[in-house]
Amino acid sequence: MKKFTFVLAALSLVGCQSSADMRKSIEQSTAPSEALKAAIVHDARDYLADPYSVRDAEISNVQRNPKTGIEWVCVKANAKNAMGGYTGRQTIEIDARGSVLVGNLPNSPACSNPLLKWQPFGELEALKNL
Repeated sequence: MKKFTFVLAALSLVGCQSSADMRKSIEQSTAPSEALKAAIVHDARDYLADPYSVRDAEISNVQRNPKTGIEWVCVKANAKNAMGGYTGRQTIEIDARGSVLVGNLPNSPACSNPLLKWQPFGELEALKNL
């Protein structure tokens, strides 16, 4: 029940934006800070089944929801699952306040917006070098 409530809360953070709000947010988006990327990489070590297998990683620009004050970014990557097989590129929306991560939503519809601006996320792929 706790997980279900969290997912509903995360959906409401981005889901309440209208199409015009979303377009404006994308137009005003900025590249993610090094601190935000470092926080994502740090948490990926606990979140992913095999964080050292990450490949084809990309991160979107940071979007801001003016109604909630929450910032969010999308990450796309391919990593091995608990069975040891690659799952194909999956997306996850990561909600943040500055460089503090406050939530996530796997396969968020917001991450499939074709207008999002993406860049390589080499820091996440570098986990394999640890």
